[in-house]
Amino acid sequence: MIQSTTTGLGEVLRHLTDLLDRGSQEAYRNAGLSYRPRCTPIMRALDGQPVSVSELCNRLHITQGAISQTVKRMEADGLIDRIPTDDSRSRAIILTPDGSALREALVAQWQLRLAAVSELETEIGAPLRTILKDAICALEHEGFAERLARLSTGTADD
Repeated sequence: MIQSTTTGLGEVLRHLTDLLDRGSQEAYRNAGLSYRPRCTPIMRALDGQPVSVSELCNRLHITQGAISQTVKRMEADGLIDRIPTDDSRSRAIILTPDGSALREALVAQWQLRLAAVSELETEIGAPLRTILKDAICALEHEGFAERLARLSTGTADD
């Protein structure tokens, strides 16, 4: 349990993500599904139409490195294929028949996770998803590096 007031936000968010992913991984296993939670954003984005890695990055707000690493794993697991696009320099990603079947099975699992998050928000008395989205919006307005630079020069708003 993280208790220190000097613990950084990144540490808290990583710990939260780890707890969510471990719980999801166990529930997937108990449901008889061989699936990694980190694949969820990509699986949700692949709705039958080919999508490029750069389009996934833009849609999901995840780095190209993280998307590429997950795509490689998904390809090795037989969940996706890379197909040629009109631009010979790039390839698009599409679900394989096994990937499509798994995605269909996952939809009910994702609904369970949303219900569990709603329950968690009720338990903690805070709209966690709203708070995190608000934090993202604030950081998109003024980035963390800009905030650090402003605070380090002593021009912080009082």
